[in-house]
Amino acid sequence: MSRGLYKELALLTGLTSVGLLLLGKKSWGAALGLGCAGFALLPTENYSFRNRVAVITGGSRGLGLALAKELVHQGASIAILARDTIELERAKQHLASISSDAKVLAVRCDITQDEELQQAFNQIESHYGRLDLLINNAGSIAVGPFETMGQADFDSQLNLQIHAVIQAVRLAIPAFRRVGSGRIVNISSIGGIIPVPHMSTYCTAKFALAGLSESIASELALDNIKVTTVYPGLMRTGSPIQAVFKGNHEKEYAWFASGDVTPGLSVAANEAAHLILEGVRQGNARVTYPLITKIGIIGHAVLPETYAFIMRSAARFMPKSSVTLRKTGAESKHWLDRQLWYKPLKKMQHNAEQEYNQVDKYDAKYNLGLTHSLAEPSYSI
Repeated sequence: MSRGLYKELALLTGLTSVGLLLLGKKSWGAALGLGCAGFALLPTENYSFRNRVAVITGGSRGLGLALAKELVHQGASIAILARDTIELERAKQHLASISSDAKVLAVRCDITQDEELQQAFNQIESHYGRLDLLINNAGSIAVGPFETMGQADFDSQLNLQIHAVIQAVRLAIPAFRRVGSGRIVNISSIGGIIPVPHMSTYCTAKFALAGLSESIASELALDNIKVTTVYPGLMRTGSPIQAVFKGNHEKEYAWFASGDVTPGLSVAANEAAHLILEGVRQGNARVTYPLITKIGIIGHAVLPETYAFIMRSAARFMPKSSVTLRKTGAESKHWLDRQLWYKPLKKMQHNAEQEYNQVDKYDAKYNLGLTHSLAEPSYSI
């Protein structure tokens, strides 16, 4: 039983106990009060990552790298998958510097290509001899008005965040069965529960991923495979420079990037990684953070019409443009970087980029997964 389930049962019995006490049913209220305390104190499994083998897609930078760092600290052997060989090598060197005992396998793989993904899983099992944890983290973000988004923009998101995840899960299941258990972590988003203007392609993919993840969880539990679906809000991973923008590129980047690093709205990547893995360790079905994300999800569920009104109002103030040209965040950041009010946040953004292996890229099609190799590598190790 997961810690999250015990907490929810404790909450339900606690609320029922209070209700009965208010109705004068003292004996029943007291009994349920004891039940509430009992659920809160029940022990859960103490799953350890030590000596486990974990695969992280998109593990060379951002949240994927933060998760890799946390797993190394906790004694896991890891395999990080990404398309960019230079980026992978830089990430591997960084992880090796954390601990002399770090076990890190870097595998160049485009996970949207079935054959490459199959070869990657074969290589990982051959190298480590087993597989215990799959983290489907790889993703991309496209930002801009719906009218600027073509079919290719939607297809690229679905290929990466749905079709590739399905294939990775299919490949992992036999490996988990061979060792008798397994854990799957699917990184969705607050955008997989709450729709956001100018992020139609991203929300489409994340909503689909949420449905996939939570629907297969009940079936895979029969094979002792636990699935955790993660719904993070904004995180300070340095990722805005990798996002792809359409429409008014610099203004779209401005609203997206400024929120991404604003304290209170976003959390540090290392904190996010810790919360995710703690939820996995406890066997929870969902991990949602930070608090503002939880509040937003509850508000959206309870007051859908109010939420829709707020989003319609917000959309009126979003940048207006029908330009369909794609640009990366690195190409779109110049207006925001010049704003005096952004200077403190810009430093935070730069620090996150440095810590989580984010390097400026200028090939929007590559970042979105519409091409499989960089046109012109613009950096070196």
